[in-house]
Amino acid sequence: MVPVTSVIATPESQAMFNLALEHMHRNRFREAARSLREALRMAPDNAHYLSFFGLCLARDTQDYDSAIRLCRRALDQIPHDTVLQVNLGKVYRLKGDIASAYNSFLGAWEENRRHPGPAAELTRMGIRRTPVIPFLPRGSWPNRMLGRVRTSIRRRRLAKKP
Repeated sequence: MVPVTSVIATPESQAMFNLALEHMHRNRFREAARSLREALRMAPDNAHYLSFFGLCLARDTQDYDSAIRLCRRALDQIPHDTVLQVNLGKVYRLKGDIASAYNSFLGAWEENRRHPGPAAELTRMGIRRTPVIPFLPRGSWPNRMLGRVRTSIRRRRLAKKP
């Protein structure tokens, strides 16, 4: 459960928010968006409601620009909230803006290293090595081929170690 700290929430809006979180947990983003709309009707400036509604929009309708605006509006209200930063990063990742997603997750992790969300998202993204030939694009055939060779050599070395 996410604590609601930005705007005093009514018990009804909090109940709708909790229902939305349950829907999101079950990957029912359309139903979650409906519940969040209702919660936002009761508490229109609640940062957590805005952020999670933005995430639902991105997942359900692929309206990434609106989703980013909502998440940023929430972060303007509570700039150092780890959950809000992670939600923004998730929207960026869904949009395909990997660099912005990484920066958002990294900022959230630096803000609160004990929170599991940013660490999990950074792990999910993975860490890529630099290209073998750095002045060529990562997807060029020399970098792809040499990268495969490099990986194969590393795997063999790791397999030989006792």
